[in-house]
Amino acid sequence: MTPLLALLAVAVVAAAGLAVLVVDEVRWEARNRLPRCTTCGEQHPRHAAHR
Repeated sequence: MTPLLALLAVAVVAAAGLAVLVVDEVRWEARNRLPRCTTCGEQHPRHAAHR
């Protein structure tokens, strides 16, 4: 029974590590994506000149 619990613990730690990597990647992509403008609806850098 002990080896089975050890394998279960390794699987849980591996799943938690993968979850951390996925969340970090999603946050990085969201931070670097161009925001959608509330004035014109286009995607461009913040504080862009609207003419």
